[in-house]
Amino acid sequence: MDLRHDMLTHGVNVVTSAHEGRRGGFACAWATQMGTKRVVICAGEQSTTREMILSSGSFGLNVLADDQVELARAFGSRSSSSVDKFEHVPYHVAETGSPLLNDCLISLDCRVEMVHDHGHIAIIVGKIVAAERRRDESERLVYREEDY
Repeated sequence: MDLRHDMLTHGVNVVTSAHEGRRGGFACAWATQMGTKRVVICAGEQSTTREMILSSGSFGLNVLADDQVELARAFGSRSSSSVDKFEHVPYHVAETGSPLLNDCLISLDCRVEMVHDHGHIAIIVGKIVAAERRRDESERLVYREEDY
């Protein structure tokens, strides 16, 4: 049996990073906790933000709420190489230098601990250096193959 993308439910996140004065981010449904001190994300080889993560050694993981579909689409449909995705999005700079979104459920500031190059996808393990709960009463945005 082949596993279809819609057989597992994924929460939607925005992965962010900055390097040499540039900011980037992408919508990511392929992220998970690895215990209480680490997270794992996947970043495609075409991602400008992936290069920022690998160069800076840090990233932010921002968990989106169910009312943030448009924010997920904004970070998931355009490249950080051609547009400033943060232009109209409130954010602050974390200890590592990564931009963290102000209006999300949870923001995690992470340092890259390990990278596994798996062809067109990099599997990146990040150690959480700081965590912020931004909202208390929202549900998490969930990704499905056909839409959010």
